Amino acid sequence: MNSVKQAVRDLRTGKAPEELLGTLYKYYDYYYQAYTAVLGGLVGHYGILYDGQWKQTYGLKAFSPIAAGYGYSHCSDFGNSRTYGFARKHLGNDLMGSLGTPIVAVEGGVVEALGWNQYGGWRVGIRSFDGKRYYYYAHLQKDHPFAENLKEGDMVQAGDLIGFMGRTGYSQKENVNNIETVHLHFGMQLIFDESQKECNSEIWVNVYPLVRLLSEHRSSLRKTEEGWQRVYPYKDLDSESLDFYLGKGPKSI
Repeated sequence: MNSVKQAVRDLRTGKAPEELLGTLYKYYDYYYQAYTAVLGGLVGHYGILYDGQWKQTYGLKAFSPIAAGYGYSHCSDFGNSRTYGFARKHLGNDLMGSLGTPIVAVEGGVVEALGWNQYGGWRVGIRSFDGKRYYYYAHLQKDHPFAENLKEGDMVQAGDLIGFMGRTGYSQKENVNNIETVHLHFGMQLIFDESQKECNSEIWVNVYPLVRLLSEHRSSLRKTEEGWQRVYPYKDLDSESLDFYLGKGPKSI
């Protein structure tokens, strides 16, 4: 940590990265893109409507997948074995909670997948605005899995309601509860090139540390006669994050 603080001080004095890193600078671009692929969308500029006024700020703009006021438990289970369908590794983090717990988008993006999957049951897949992260929310509630009117192609903001916790899945037939324990399966896939989206070399990361980081940063929702609403409406103000969906596409490493 001391070396990181020293690097920050050096950069603030005007030293260039190549000066600080010396011969290691040749790896700088690779690692910069790798780390920003995971963390790039978690910090930035955003606005929150508070007391009738929009307030702009900078900081952590990602949210826990579990809405504020709802309990859950989890442990580090990435890589554990799974056997339904075929032997494989568990590529996410399971958050145990109560049936119907509201699930929110960790980061803003576009809904790329919404519907039934025999492994994940009712699930939502959201692609970050810069195209580098694909968030997977699975085993949603039987009969009422998704936020009202949510559909593929919709843009959502971080903290928006997307669905409700359940135990669907492990069935080729839709809307079946074959998972023993109510929980959310939450996963994140990194995509440096579109050929990596669905292939044998997909990059899924251990999100357990991320879930722990976001545990105190949770989106507040309330249910009204008009449906579920955010207590504090939110806007992502980093317009450059929309580059992927404006046709510029993600950079490769």
